[in-house]
Amino acid sequence: MRLLFSSMFLYEYSTDMIAKAIDLAEYDGVEFWPETPHFWVDRDMEKLECFLDYEMAVHSPVLDLNPVSVNNDVCDLTLRESLYAVSLAAKMKAWPVTVHAGKRSAAREPVWADYLSLNRYLRILSRYARIKGVDVGLENSENRINNLCRKADEVKKFVDANNIKFTLDIKHALLNGGVNEFIEPLFDKICNIHVSFYDEKGRHVQPSRGETVKEALEKIADLGYSGTVTVELDDLGIGNMDFMKKVEILRKEGHFVEKFFG
Repeated sequence: MRLLFSSMFLYEYSTDMIAKAIDLAEYDGVEFWPETPHFWVDRDMEKLECFLDYEMAVHSPVLDLNPVSVNNDVCDLTLRESLYAVSLAAKMKAWPVTVHAGKRSAAREPVWADYLSLNRYLRILSRYARIKGVDVGLENSENRINNLCRKADEVKKFVDANNIKFTLDIKHALLNGGVNEFIEPLFDKICNIHVSFYDEKGRHVQPSRGETVKEALEKIADLGYSGTVTVELDDLGIGNMDFMKKVEILRKEGHFVEKFFG
């Protein structure tokens, strides 16, 4: 099992500090969000050299982006940034690249045009990823009315059609039908597992706070999963804290996850 944490938990820190946290929190590496401000401001590749001795995955940019926006310019920009994420992963020998399915621009159930846009996005992205030798994992979405790929049948349809992988987000699944709905049809496609629980606002908080997370991890481990597991936390759901407090939380949650795969 390869244990990572999401760089978004250390959003306000430099890449050097994020790399320091890998060691201090006893992880194998990081799932890097390129939107991390220290890197995103100029995309200077030298700022990523601190990760070369660690395992690494990439989460495609999502802030202000949407692959199925009603605005075609937003769709095109999202595709370009996702292609950039794949290229970045190839350069850093990172895997996989996790992508979001997007959402209907209006707060209504998705319609055929939204799914057509998603199919175009994934078709182009998956072909480019194969050229670059990078795995792409489509993440199951949060439980919101306009999100695409909230349900396992939708995720499977697009994973199969584009010959890509699946990133299982446990928190999203727990709030949208349960983890078993996703494990049974998609277990062999899982390339990354985002592990967290949720607070009253649905934010990603410590997985050790949820008995249902424990049950999900037990089942996944019993089925023989030994791939990438990413602890994904949102500090807004946990509270204000300094760097070392964040490291302490990461270490505790990493140990919680590891005991299922020991």
